[in-house]
Amino acid sequence: MDVTTQTCDVCGREKREVNHWLLAIVKPGFEGILIQPVEAAQPPRAPGFIYEDLCGQACAHTRLSRYLDELNLLFTATQESEKQ
Repeated sequence: MDVTTQTCDVCGREKREVNHWLLAIVKPGFEGILIQPVEAAQPPRAPGFIYEDLCGQACAHTRLSRYLDELNLLFTATQESEKQ
C-alpha cells in the first residue's frame, strides 16, 4: 500500500487528520498568489501552476511575505536596469 504523507512546504510539519491546511497557488510569470483552504481546491491541479501546502495561518503569512519580498526584488531590479 502506497501511503504518502503531506508536509508543509514552509515549516515541514506533517499533516494530521484534524489540521486545517491552506494551499498557496502561484503561476510563474504572473503577478499574484492565491491562498485558499485545501478543502476548496478542486482537483485535478492545473499544469503550469505551483501548488504549495501550508499548515496554517503562520505559514501562510510566511509564504505571503516571501512572495512580496520576491516581487519587490523583481521590481527593484527592473527599475535599476531602466535607469542605466
